[in-house]
Order: sequence, then structure tokens, then C-alpha cells
Amino acid sequence: MSDRTGRQRGTVNPDVVRRIIEQGDYDELVRRAEEWGRSLGRQGLKMTQIRRLFGEVRRLQMRWDPVRLRMLRPRLHYTAARIREGGDELRQILDPAIQAVLDGRGRAEERFKVMVDLFEAILAYFTYHERGGRGERDVHSPEA
Repeated sequence: MSDRTGRQRGTVNPDVVRRIIEQGDYDELVRRAEEWGRSLGRQGLKMTQIRRLFGEVRRLQMRWDPVRLRMLRPRLHYTAARIREGGDELRQILDPAIQAVLDGRGRAEERFKVMVDLFEAILAYFTYHERGGRGERDVHSPEA
């Protein structure tokens, strides 16, 4: 059972992640990225821990290789177990995203681009919140 924030029993709802990737829903992508970026920052995750994984995703973006993307899943699980604080939530976001890229028939590179955009947006919001951008202003308001 999930609530309107995409959480399922205290975890990230993988169906929401898959829907973002499969449908290329950028409105939902931005909303969730802000939510998840803030949450990861509150859990004490460090920028270097996220950037290592993001660097690998960027390398895949430059040279698409579905096998290397598949091999990112075990690395993601290892990282989540190693860093604990926030690592499991990051795994709960990226693991179904990777699976959604690899599961579909055709269009894998198109879905991979959406996954990269999701990860980049999460990283941007994480950085914003980590560096003290916790003001009262709503980032979704017209003034933002």
C-alpha cells in the first residue's frame, strides 16, 4: 500500500520509479527528485558517495553499454550496504530505475536518458539541501 508521496511502508515505491522511467514523466521526475534529494541529505549521505555512482552513470551515457549498466546493480547494493545511512534509499530509487531501463523491449537508450536525468536531478536537489538551501521558499512556486 502506498501513499501519495510514492512511499510504500517507509520505503521508496519502485512502481513510481519505474513509471517515471518508462513513461518519461518529467513533471513527476522533478517532484520526486526534490523529495528524494532532500531525504538523502537528511540521512547524512555524503556527496562523494553519490558522485561515485553518478560518475559511472555518466561514463555509460558517453558510451552506452547495457552490460555495464546491469553490473551497476551489484555495485549499488554493495554501496548501499557499506554506507548504510541513506544508501538503502538511494538503492531503492536506482535499482528499479536500472531495471526499468533494461526490462523494456527497445527504447533502452531513451529510458536510460530519463534515468540519467532523474539521477542528475536527485543529485542537484541533494546538493541544494546539503548546502543549506533549506529555506521556507517552495522550490515549485512560480517565484523559485
